[in-house]
Amino acid sequence: MKEITKAQEEVLKALWKIEEGAVSDVLDALSDPKPAYNTVATVIKVLEMKEYVSHKTYGKTNVYYPLVADTEYAKHQLKDTVKGFFNGSLNQMVSFFVKNKDLSINELEELKSMIEQEISKSK
Repeated sequence: MKEITKAQEEVLKALWKIEEGAVSDVLDALSDPKPAYNTVATVIKVLEMKEYVSHKTYGKTNVYYPLVADTEYAKHQLKDTVKGFFNGSLNQMVSFFVKNKDLSINELEELKSMIEQEISKSK
């Protein structure tokens, strides 16, 4: 997956939210302060070149839709983060958050429950 900028990511998030739409629809889905229409159109074209987005043409209007699911993108980003900051070790990442007290007791219990369920499924 090719790297994208924060601006491109914001446009992609808006497109995930609306599922498909013209540039004006994407612009409406963005939070304030909204960029210029031409800026959004340019960002969408770049996302299209990077194969995150494609379009269908109806008359003179292009309707854009994502080619990459939000879950697929999130998985890729998380893997890159774990690789870059935690030497590819998920254990190091979780340990970092636990040791820095960034997880509440409830969150730790939820994680424990999820892990136990996955272990049970794997047996």
